[in-house]
Amino acid sequence: MTHSEIVDSAVDHQGALERARNSFAAVFGNGRLTLEQLRHNLDEMMLEPELSADVSVDEIVVGGVGALRVAAGPAIDDNVLVWFHGGGYVMGSPYGYRHAAAALSRALGSAVILPDYRLAPEHPFPAALEDAAAVVDALIAEYGPGHTAVGGDSAGGGLTVAVLVDARNRGATLPAVAVAVSPLADFTASGESVATNRDTDPVITERSLGMLAATYLRGHDHDHPLASPVFADLTGLPPILLLASDSEILLDDAVRIHHAVQSGGGTSTLSVYPDTCHAWTLFTDFLPRARDGVAEIADFFRKVLP
Repeated sequence: MTHSEIVDSAVDHQGALERARNSFAAVFGNGRLTLEQLRHNLDEMMLEPELSADVSVDEIVVGGVGALRVAAGPAIDDNVLVWFHGGGYVMGSPYGYRHAAAALSRALGSAVILPDYRLAPEHPFPAALEDAAAVVDALIAEYGPGHTAVGGDSAGGGLTVAVLVDARNRGATLPAVAVAVSPLADFTASGESVATNRDTDPVITERSLGMLAATYLRGHDHDHPLASPVFADLTGLPPILLLASDSEILLDDAVRIHHAVQSGGGTSTLSVYPDTCHAWTLFTDFLPRARDGVAEIADFFRKVLP
């Protein structure tokens, strides 16, 4: 690549990153929007790219929980990925995550299940965890643990880790592999990156973490291990991939999970991406780093799944 091409590529990336950050900023507006408006805005942002003609989306019920099954391309294998959407446990939906799921399905060659887990404040903790666990239990019973993967981004990333801990605690069968992108896993906001990255994260702030905690936990301790799994015992979990941006305030959530899994004898891989933003893998239609992240997820899963 010539010097001119390198410069042009860097300019293109910065433009794409700015677009991603502006998309998030448009969701939150002036900071005074109602929850109904925020939910609408997040889904609208997620649905901006059109689905390809070879993507199928089917409404299903898994473990008593409504969900969408998304499959991209003609060759879908015998594996399944459960993907928990983000949105701080108060926003987000399978409907809005169809494009993100299609990108994952295409990279994996597997169907992706998007559970419609209950949201706060209508359904505070532990409703989301109960729904997530029911879905994972049902899919493991249907596909087998060796063919089942679990993942999510932001709150969905924290929920992924909580589901694994809950399953281990219950003596339930665990999936083969997991991934958490920009996991929201500490409602105490005690990670060092909350302070060090407060000026570089345009998406999440310490104040917004406090508001989410108050809405979701409703009197439960902020360090409850199934709400803030950085405080959980993380031994005995399946291999997990953790992706985080070096500029987001949740970086340390991923770092601490990684170290806890490894110190407990488990298998964990941590990838910290420069020059990107929180939950950047959502923007595969225009952000190169997003496509890189999805490709890394697929590569990690292929090492474990048949």
